Amino acid sequence: MLKVGLTLAAVPLVISACSSGSSSSSTTSAAATSAASGAASGSAAATGGAAGGNSASTLVVWADNSANTAKAIQPLCEKWASENGVTCQMRLFNGPSDLQNALIQGNTSGDVPDVFEGPHDQIGRFQQNGILAPVDLGANTDKFTKPAVQGVTYNGSIMGVPWATENVALLTNKSLSPTCPATMDDAVATAKQLQAAGTSAAGLGIGLQISSTGDGYHWQPLFSADGGYAFKQNADGTFDPKDMGIGSAGSIAAATRLQQLATEGVIGPNVTFDNAKDAFNGGKMAFWITGPWAIPDAKAALGDNLMVCPVPNWAGSSNVSQPFIGVRAFFQPNNAKNPVLASTFLSDEVQTTEFMDAMYAVDPRTPAWIPTLETASADAIVKAFGDYGKNGIPMPNIPQMSNVFEDWGLAEFQVASGADPTTTMTNAANSINQRNASLN
Repeated sequence: MLKVGLTLAAVPLVISACSSGSSSSSTTSAAATSAASGAASGSAAATGGAAGGNSASTLVVWADNSANTAKAIQPLCEKWASENGVTCQMRLFNGPSDLQNALIQGNTSGDVPDVFEGPHDQIGRFQQNGILAPVDLGANTDKFTKPAVQGVTYNGSIMGVPWATENVALLTNKSLSPTCPATMDDAVATAKQLQAAGTSAAGLGIGLQISSTGDGYHWQPLFSADGGYAFKQNADGTFDPKDMGIGSAGSIAAATRLQQLATEGVIGPNVTFDNAKDAFNGGKMAFWITGPWAIPDAKAALGDNLMVCPVPNWAGSSNVSQPFIGVRAFFQPNNAKNPVLASTFLSDEVQTTEFMDAMYAVDPRTPAWIPTLETASADAIVKAFGDYGKNGIPMPNIPQMSNVFEDWGLAEFQVASGADPTTTMTNAANSINQRNASLN
């Protein structure tokens, strides 16, 4: 590991407090005693800096504190800083949106981190604002899962170091369906049998959250299983912004199928996450299309009866069910004050099995780093999500994608409620294309 020989004052902990509570900042000196290894934080404005931030000896890292991500990063950053004679300063945000907005504002004011962590689908918006610097995966490229690398690739350049992926799958109650359904036809048949027996309620044969705004993300596996797509994916994993799939023949076929399932009561237009959760965890529904965030409660409720399966294809169809893949990654801003520290941290520290294993131990998302994924896959649930995700589609990271979800989701709800599939999907396409006209 490259040592950065910089001399620091032995100050155990520096805390800066400002008026806003949207983020917090803590600085730990590399020369601090072991007592300072625990994180400490105070509130700091999202566009303000803590004392010592961005000095030549300080690596400033911004992270999302809404889950366990920042908790996982902080001790690893501090350990690396201690080994390299520098300081790690963390600023914590209440969610990806707060962090994203601070980055865009800070790109103008100059208040930016050296490294930050976040979801990959923000890359397009960031690149519109000239925020990101490319990163080098080098010989490690093949140590990451393919969808993870595709997710952080933009216009042919790799823009981040992926560490975790996330996708939905088909949660299954083994007491109601002992094996994974081979086809969606089988899943629908089982759902109808349970409804006929009075086990499952109307609209809750297969859990699919839609509600009044719709939810294209959760519809995606079924949407793609009938040939629908958001944007056409090129052979290199990038997306064609001029080939938007809402309104295409595949999307209309998917909408027609969705309406049929709603008419038959297998799914329901007003189903929410909570509705589906209550039915599945209560043993009243065999299948639920959802993600790993639902696992802790489902496991507590069902125990060994919980099984994770792929969302299968329709019988006889050449189309493939593909979930969207969300990628969590580490990024380096173009305007980082300490680009050498940033690139060294990303290459020498983040791209190691030790770092990736430690991230997973604290924030157990499906690893993007294959050696860590192989170890984590001893857990059947992690393995099932990972196996289904291997053939998934990274959430398009192009700016045009931000204008898709609202109209796509509304179209889903309308079709499930009885609106004409062809007209509805065509109208959604026209609205999306109008929104994206200035970007194409």
